[in-house]
Amino acid sequence: MTGLPTRFHRKKVSQQFKKSKFAASQASKLVSLNPERAGYIEKEYEDEVVTQDLIRKNVDLGSISKQFDLKSKFGPYNIDYSRNGRFLALCGKRGHTAAFDWLSKKLLFEINVNEECRDVKFLHQETMVAVAQKNYTYVYDNQGVEIHCLKRLAGIRRLEFLPYHFLLIAMADNGFMYYLDASVGEIVASYPTHRGSLSVVCQNPSNATILTGHTTGCVSMWIPTEKTPVIKMLCHNSGVRSISVDRTGQYLATCGLDRYLKIWDLRSTQECLSNITLPTPAITMSYSQTGLLALGSSTTVQILKDPFSLGESTVKDLSDIAPGVHKRVFRKAYLTHNLLRPVHCVAFAPFEDVLGVGTSGGFSSLLCPGAGEPNFDALEENPFASTRYRQEREVRRLLDKIPYTMISVDSMLNKVRREDIVDEWEKKKAALMGDIPAVPMPKVNRNKKKGRSKAGKIEKRKQVTRFNRKMFEVSNLMRVKMEKANKLKPIEKMQEEGKGNLPSDALIVKQRSKKLTKSALDVLIPRRPPNPL
Repeated sequence: MTGLPTRFHRKKVSQQFKKSKFAASQASKLVSLNPERAGYIEKEYEDEVVTQDLIRKNVDLGSISKQFDLKSKFGPYNIDYSRNGRFLALCGKRGHTAAFDWLSKKLLFEINVNEECRDVKFLHQETMVAVAQKNYTYVYDNQGVEIHCLKRLAGIRRLEFLPYHFLLIAMADNGFMYYLDASVGEIVASYPTHRGSLSVVCQNPSNATILTGHTTGCVSMWIPTEKTPVIKMLCHNSGVRSISVDRTGQYLATCGLDRYLKIWDLRSTQECLSNITLPTPAITMSYSQTGLLALGSSTTVQILKDPFSLGESTVKDLSDIAPGVHKRVFRKAYLTHNLLRPVHCVAFAPFEDVLGVGTSGGFSSLLCPGAGEPNFDALEENPFASTRYRQEREVRRLLDKIPYTMISVDSMLNKVRREDIVDEWEKKKAALMGDIPAVPMPKVNRNKKKGRSKAGKIEKRKQVTRFNRKMFEVSNLMRVKMEKANKLKPIEKMQEEGKGNLPSDALIVKQRSKKLTKSALDVLIPRRPPNPL
């Protein structure tokens, strides 16, 4: 503190130091109050395959109820969990749409729209569900009642929702990308990507950018204020099949038709950290809250733990026909499960050790130890929220809504702008030295009041009257000249005939007696009488 100029600044810095020290002590106490840690499974040997039956035999009854299967003939199914991890929405390609509390198995609604459903997404809370159907995009409430039909979002292939910005992003078959503000119902941005049909899409939770994969092997990053991708990465030599970004926004996982799974560092260098060879390309993937990566390919689901640390792997790391799976799998996989029907979509349930899998024959809920965050922030997302708390949370989120113009790759949210601190310090320093900057007076926009008796209105009418009188005098002078030239009736005789002594009085008498006889152009430039033959 010896470098500070005055006692005031030294006292201010000491107070900030005490506050930071107190915050650190409170954080350490909070850690001691939350001793829960994420669980995990340790294999005895590398080629061991841990099945769901083995996990069910070693967990409690509450966890056993979380593992179930739903069979349906309306698949393949897309799925989505609500942000608090309590509710599940699913839609089948043949029109079946449903939402329910998957913990208590309480159904919210179940309908069949008799139309192809391509994707489903919860909005800011579980009371609103967006479904991308073949023709338009529809929004349903928690009773299955249609509350909105978004006809401008036609032919949508994929949906994404940004909860802090209240933006619903829709990707169409024709390559267009739409940003819909769900709080006001307006499309704030829409532009063509010129990349064909957008079916490989994910979002970066840390900075709200949208990532799309293309058949050229490139991955593009988009923000609503730019019509071109802000970042383009060549990730594969073939088409990109699936992509996913982890919770922290540091790692990007991509898988192409060349069967390579690559983990990229998004922080600065965009360096490839891992290059893993898979037996079949993954058509869907998803990151959990703790960093587990789920891969869905054919009828097999594999879960990788710390995929960025696996490094380079080749075909030698693929096992032979694994028992219980009956397929070639990746040896270093954390968990492996085989399903009866092809996998279409995978998603982790927030705050739960559960992986949801949408297949062509229904839905499967799999147990995955260590997938969910054990300690949740009830002020952010509360799985046990009541109806009153949900209503208050919705209002609070609308008040804390972030404008879409603040979305960028290098987000400044939760960061300190050192430039602003330097500018503020320079202003304070100039004020202490006596150099007070000139502050312009703010412009006050006064509201227009009703009535015609204001001073400004009266003065304006007087000016109009003066102008009309002057123009009438000018027209009289011009008429006198014309009468002298054409030997017409002089203007003195018109005044003697009784309309007034002044030209202005004649104007008033004329306006009262006969209105709209001549236009303003006729008064300024009188018409010449026709020449006698």
